[in-house]
Amino acid sequence: MRPALRVGLALLWVAWAVVTWWSAPRAATIAEAQADAAAGRIVAHYWADSFAASANDTLWFAPPQVSTIYDGPAQMLVWRAGFGRVHYALVADIVTEPGPRGLVVVEPNPADPLRAALPAGQHGNPIPSVASVLALTIALVCFAVLIQGPAPKLGTRWFWFFLGLLPFGLGVLLWLRAERPWTEPEPPAPDKKTGQPKRYTGLTGLGLLIVGGIVISILVALLRSLPEWLVPSALS
Repeated sequence: MRPALRVGLALLWVAWAVVTWWSAPRAATIAEAQADAAAGRIVAHYWADSFAASANDTLWFAPPQVSTIYDGPAQMLVWRAGFGRVHYALVADIVTEPGPRGLVVVEPNPADPLRAALPAGQHGNPIPSVASVLALTIALVCFAVLIQGPAPKLGTRWFWFFLGLLPFGLGVLLWLRAERPWTEPEPPAPDKKTGQPKRYTGLTGLGLLIVGGIVISILVALLRSLPEWLVPSALS
């Protein structure tokens, strides 16, 4: 049962990674938004002012959420045009000009023509929740096995807990590859002071989490030079 569970969790991670990459919001232009609206390809949309990083972008990376949804002079349109693909476009900075009492907003709003072209009755969250469901499933199963399963050999439970917080679930993949109950590695050399097998502690896991997070962030920043379709800017 455990080997099958290990394979199942690995396959779930692959499915989550593919769905997250596919549905991650990708930068687009106003012309593309107008073309999708005119062709009736927009399934769901909303207006917002900016993206906010998801609370799950460490252990279980998920697409960013829109920080504010409102009906005022929005500067960003987020829409889904079928097949789960999500796009966002900056409409324009809100135009202002000097007035008798300071800066005033110039009317009409640059977003008004595009707002009028969008289909009625399709205002809603365009970001699919499939990735979040997969991530939650993996998190709950892994946490249950870590707590209720055999004591780890390479590191303590706290070590693997902190390491599991690495971005993109990479620590979880390492745990699935290296630890019990999936494998039975050779026991570590005994500690010279206690005579007991030496395991990595939670403090070591926390240190690896900090260092690994910095390294991964640098690598992701470098990947931003690749095309948007390959590495969506919303993923970094």
